[in-house]
Amino acid sequence: MTHDLRTHRTDDAPQPIVTSNPDAPVRIDVAMPRGLYDRLTDHDEAPRSRYDMATGRAEFVAAPGVSHEWRAWKLSALFSRIEQMLEAADRAPEFLVAGASRLLSDDGAFEPDTCVFLDPAQARAAMRVDGYLDTRKGAPVPELVVEIDRSVGSSDKLAPYFRMGVREAWTWSRTDGVRIWIARTADGTFAQTERSHVLPGLDRQALDRLLASRTPRDASRRARDIARRVGNAMLGADHRDPTDQR
Repeated sequence: MTHDLRTHRTDDAPQPIVTSNPDAPVRIDVAMPRGLYDRLTDHDEAPRSRYDMATGRAEFVAAPGVSHEWRAWKLSALFSRIEQMLEAADRAPEFLVAGASRLLSDDGAFEPDTCVFLDPAQARAAMRVDGYLDTRKGAPVPELVVEIDRSVGSSDKLAPYFRMGVREAWTWSRTDGVRIWIARTADGTFAQTERSHVLPGLDRQALDRLLASRTPRDASRRARDIARRVGNAMLGADHRDPTDQR
């Protein structure tokens, strides 16, 4: 029997979500004061979570499985390929790709699977931060965040990222594949798009094919092809990848 992955709310005790999909994250939703939530999550081993100020509820997400990490690796390979292409063209990459980094805001604490700082000054500032990135205190905000196993049905939960100042978000779910979201206004509204606005040359279909690849070799080839297009777009239309032998 298949169960929908939905947050189960109870005022008595937190209940895990039952799902037949072993790759889906387990979410627990429980009412608690903000002060208690801050104490529970103020340490390095805290689970991924968010706090909804409007409802006074916290959502905790269990640790991801191998399938989740496999897709995170594919994205890491993509960014590594982009860095390699820029270095081959004597253009030192000045962006920062961080793993699961905790972002603090007025909406609560959030931990996207990947944070990307494309502005060199913001990247350097992020590298100097020891601990959480508290955007309420002026910590740098990534231009791009990635959420794996985040469905379109819960895309309203992306709004806090855009209220922080994030420009773009990528989501992937088993049912919906890749979606690219961009900020529309400073109050957190956003829209879906077919092409990345922060990485020129990248489109949703290519990203979807990358995350759907079944072997490391296939993933590496797809990451290389995407990186070539992105790198050429970043370096200029007349630039040709020096590693391209075609």
